[in-house]
Amino acid sequence: MGLCHRLQWPDEFKTLTADRAAKGFNVVQIVAGLYPDMPPFDPRGANEAGFPWDTNYARIRPEHFDAADRRLRHLVDSGITPCLVGAWGYFMPWMGVEKAKQHWRYLIARYGAYPVVWCAAGEANLPYYLVKGFPFDDREQVKGWTQVMRYIRETDPFRRPLSVHPTGLGRLSARGAVEDESLLDFDMLQTGHGMREVLQPTVKTVRASYAASPVIPVINSEVCYEMLGDNIPAEIPRLMFWASIMCGAAGHTYGANGIWQCNRPGQPHGRSPHGGSYGKIPWNEAMKLPGSQQLGWAKGFLESFDWQRFEPQPDKTSWSERSQPQAWGDWIWFPEGDPRRDAPAEPRFFRRGFELPPGAVIKRAHLVISVDDKFTVWLNGKKVGSGADWRTPKRFEVSALLKPGSNVLAVRAENLPATVSQNPAGLMASLQIKLANGAIRSVLSDSDWRVSKTGEGAWNSSEFEDSPWLQATVIAKYGEGPWGELSADDTTIVPFTAGVADRVRVIYVPEPRSVRIGQLQPGAKYRVTGFDPVTGKRSRLTDAEAGSEGALDFQPPQADHDWVLALERLGP
Repeated sequence: MGLCHRLQWPDEFKTLTADRAAKGFNVVQIVAGLYPDMPPFDPRGANEAGFPWDTNYARIRPEHFDAADRRLRHLVDSGITPCLVGAWGYFMPWMGVEKAKQHWRYLIARYGAYPVVWCAAGEANLPYYLVKGFPFDDREQVKGWTQVMRYIRETDPFRRPLSVHPTGLGRLSARGAVEDESLLDFDMLQTGHGMREVLQPTVKTVRASYAASPVIPVINSEVCYEMLGDNIPAEIPRLMFWASIMCGAAGHTYGANGIWQCNRPGQPHGRSPHGGSYGKIPWNEAMKLPGSQQLGWAKGFLESFDWQRFEPQPDKTSWSERSQPQAWGDWIWFPEGDPRRDAPAEPRFFRRGFELPPGAVIKRAHLVISVDDKFTVWLNGKKVGSGADWRTPKRFEVSALLKPGSNVLAVRAENLPATVSQNPAGLMASLQIKLANGAIRSVLSDSDWRVSKTGEGAWNSSEFEDSPWLQATVIAKYGEGPWGELSADDTTIVPFTAGVADRVRVIYVPEPRSVRIGQLQPGAKYRVTGFDPVTGKRSRLTDAEAGSEGALDFQPPQADHDWVLALERLGP
């Protein structure tokens, strides 16, 4: 929404542009006046000259674009390419195809000579928020925007790169937001917002697009905006960047809450039509969030290699050993019969309150949880994630959701119907919290948990009174019962590798764990470089020689977070 009056020209717009250019950003997605998260002709969407169209879309207003000119020209002069998003997708039913074509003809005539990239519409397959049945994959809108994209292709004499932005439903890819994939010059993805649970659809979608035909560049154009909902920490967008690039993406969009909707100090964007809001952090604070600088450093590191030739190498690096939590919890369930053998096919609701010291600073916290059969887990009322395979426990990084004082872990666990004579049920959880002072706190599933057959009101919040709930029953110790021993490895949290054959490899390691790099040339020597994705510090490590098995093992640095290695083969 950077063309609206809430990011004022010239001082504020130039300040943000200078910050982004200094950090290495070279493209900005910017909507051409027909915005998301507000109804048409909402005052929040005007610039100093008003709206881009007269009421009822009777006439384009050049005055609006006179003001936009200054901003777009300044981006180009600063070395930043505008990716001009023509309109938000849900304007299609209001404007119709012909008006949308007029809008785009005007944009092409006005800005086509600029070094720009076209995005036909944002969330082209998502209807307006108040439409009956929202949200759903709106194929009628897709049909209309496909016609507009075909018109853009026919009309634009400069043949600027063209794509369309999808919503977070269906394929999560521009390929699913257009009826004719040949109109796409590159694939824009939207793979979700949240914490580490977003990694699985992100990796899956990037890999699917990278392997799809026709072959076009892949850009993850929206994923895990930093501080969205005022709670997504920098490590999550950092993880999504590295995972996307290592899986074959040609570029990546970093987003920050407060910037995309141009929150002003003391004057946030406010509610969207659906009634929710995304947070209050103002743009000038969001500009300084650490994730933007960290991704700028990451870009600079990758550009020190011939990164355009990188190909994903998903099978070249693995964990040196399996991960296990420091302690496993007990298997617990509602006190009814013998759940380790048979239990009703119904949901049960679990809570575990715990205290952290006043002033505690959380360094890192991991939750490992398994439920026979499915679960959703919350921490302090915030959804952490879900799972439906007890054989592979889910692992979540939850440090951003913890706080000093009272906390509560809440789980909706459900035993599903089964075509067997006995249908056991159980929940096992292990929350490991490391404080900045080195102290470790463990919260394990045991008989101190509370459980109920119903979850009413704010049952998953720390303020809820659970004293009427029953005490959970321990039905088996870890390793006993029908479940046996489990692995705490989350198969989505793996080392990500890309490079150029055996000549160059870059490995992003999402956790401070040791890794084995395989399929190297036995006896070959490699220059080894370490990179800290949090501080941007690069360090030259000791050269290494691959053993007879063609493998090298590396220990993580001292820092308690993700890390990066680069191997460059020396000699022939």
